[in-house]
Amino acid sequence: MRTAIILCGGRSARFGRDKTLLEINGSLMIDRVIDRALRAVDEIVIAARDPEQKESLIEVLRVRDGAEVTIVCDSIAGYGPVAGILAGLLASKSEYSVCLACDLPHINPTAIDALFEYATGHDAAIPQHRNGMLETLYAVYGRPMITACRDAMKNDEHTIRSAIYAMDEVLFVPTESLRRFDSDLRMFLNVNYPEDLGMVV
Repeated sequence: MRTAIILCGGRSARFGRDKTLLEINGSLMIDRVIDRALRAVDEIVIAARDPEQKESLIEVLRVRDGAEVTIVCDSIAGYGPVAGILAGLLASKSEYSVCLACDLPHINPTAIDALFEYATGHDAAIPQHRNGMLETLYAVYGRPMITACRDAMKNDEHTIRSAIYAMDEVLFVPTESLRRFDSDLRMFLNVNYPEDLGMVV
């Protein structure tokens, strides 16, 4: 079994409004992400920032036959994606889960399949660009990430990297090796600003 954890807890400060409920070509951003992720996983866990956002997501999410969608809230407010990943992993039924940002309109299911394969036998499989930048919210994490996130939060660390580097067996996957699935690596495009919508088709 495979799980996708979709993190929706960001404040969308740069965009100006909640990106999860943004409509693109007739469908909501969150629906687009879910539909693409479901081509590679069996279960969806959505990590909302608080009960208010959770309720708004419950109201708009479409029912999907044969797919389980669970919505959880960040375990501790103010810790950003570390808390969201922790809440999602605790709700996940899988040994490995792919964690995805909610503003990735070009998710590539075949690349996600490959990341799950890379992760086997490791604590995580994380895409890494040539310049060293990590795609921490397009990565597959195993159960050891639960302890790593808890420890990071206990130490008042707010970054995903602090949890990642606390694990022993992390595989950094060169993004160049993923071009066979997406030659332009559009899968990593985030919609951070309204003008980014021009790159979404």
